[in-house]
Amino acid sequence: DDLPEFVAVFGPGVIGLELGQALTRLGVRIRMFGVGGAIGPLRDEKLRANADRVFNEEFYLDPDAKVEKIERVEDDNGAGVEITFIERGSEARLTERFDYLLAATGRRPNVDRLNIEALGLKLDERGVPIFNRHTLQTRLSDDTPSHVFIAGDANNDLPLLHEASDEGRIAGDNAGRFPDVRAGQRKSTIAVVFSDPQMATIGLSTAEIEQRYGACDCYAVGEVDFTGQGRSRVMRMNKGMLRVYGEQGTGLLLGAEIFGPRAEHLAHLLAWSHQQRMTIEQMLEMPFYHPVIEEGLRTALRDLNANLQLGPAIVERCMECGPGD
Repeated sequence: DDLPEFVAVFGPGVIGLELGQALTRLGVRIRMFGVGGAIGPLRDEKLRANADRVFNEEFYLDPDAKVEKIERVEDDNGAGVEITFIERGSEARLTERFDYLLAATGRRPNVDRLNIEALGLKLDERGVPIFNRHTLQTRLSDDTPSHVFIAGDANNDLPLLHEASDEGRIAGDNAGRFPDVRAGQRKSTIAVVFSDPQMATIGLSTAEIEQRYGACDCYAVGEVDFTGQGRSRVMRMNKGMLRVYGEQGTGLLLGAEIFGPRAEHLAHLLAWSHQQRMTIEQMLEMPFYHPVIEEGLRTALRDLNANLQLGPAIVERCMECGPGD
């Protein structure tokens, strides 16, 4: 009943994008500001560029904004926020007044008031205890584990509900059976942003793949552009892209990033395949109905399969760069 007219959103991450786009579709004008070029969880530069263009068709988004001043103001028009920034595209210096500023720039674990230093735990640069991802056990030193276990938002490793649930089970089991600590199963990573188009990440990102393999050509990429994908066109949701990554030599699925229609469902198919350590050829042997968006996934897999080099000689060369698991 009482929507603002103009809102500044800082942080084009998961929360900023979801709430900012929702406000836009409720009739609120927004400007969205980011730092460093990040858009949601996307790490693939080609998908970032695509998402940047698509979102800017609907609202102003500058993922690497130059903001010079933010000031709370109050006058005859009431309270508001005044922001001075360099406008993207025109490079003009603007000062605009907003009804509200929505700060969606991230959170940090609320551990600074627990006096955890008294436990002698080894902390990282953020003041969060260093822990083993498979046991959730913290450490007193590099060689000495402690009796404290940390899970969920407290460790801020993967702040997602399903990950927190898995971590809580592992940490609770190990705390209950201590000192008989056992590694728990960590599932393939999957994350979804409920923007429109949706975003999703599965398995390893391009940055993680490149960190693992370095500069060598030990992985290949396949893609589909949803602009011409049949079912997406029929539904008038034909925006975005899907990119999948496979390991040279073995043909194993390494990961994927999606910016497109029904990404939440495509992401589950990919995460299940990644969890089962399926090859691209095995995935292509699965049935694909017509006409469905999943046919776009098949297009990307076919593209990736054509770009892969398979065989023991390639596997041996790639193993010199990094492990395939």
